[in-house]
Amino acid sequence: MGIAALIGFYLLVIGLVIVLLAGIYAVVTYNRFVHLKTTVESALSDVDVHLTKRYNLIPNLVETVKGYAEHESGVFEEVTALRSRAMQATSLDEKARCDDSLRGLFKSLFAVAENYPALKADANFQQLQKTLQELENSIESGRRYYNAAVREHNILLNSFPANIVGRMFSFIAQPFFESAGDQERQTPQVDF
Repeated sequence: MGIAALIGFYLLVIGLVIVLLAGIYAVVTYNRFVHLKTTVESALSDVDVHLTKRYNLIPNLVETVKGYAEHESGVFEEVTALRSRAMQATSLDEKARCDDSLRGLFKSLFAVAENYPALKADANFQQLQKTLQELENSIESGRRYYNAAVREHNILLNSFPANIVGRMFSFIAQPFFESAGDQERQTPQVDF
């Protein structure tokens, strides 16, 4: 065997090793993308479950408050209409806008309740308020988990050389579940 044949053999082996390592890297990276995509979808599904529970709680809350404050019908109609719109939301941006609006309306609804001491003392109202607070905490926790999963997915998608594998298999950046309202982004004004 001549030197040229030996060099050719070594170059072939090195080339096969490089191709094998690149193939292994591509498979591992692809599987990581699949894992992260599934995590993102699962996290969004969890947020949707909590949002649905909140939507289902709204009629009971409205009816309880309505029993004490019948003349506050504008708030009740707005909450009911927004609930319907939120339940029909399909895009993440639309869900975030409805979520922000609902949180704002809950503040209005509870402000109405402040004017009725008998309502505030009502055990059913207190239980509904407690359940709503627990759901709000669960929604916020779910949003943070979803956004963390999206962040990991998007970092991998934009990191070299994983971005080559991601683009090759048509993985796309996922949107964050962000607050659409300006009221949460503004610094609160404190007036003594």
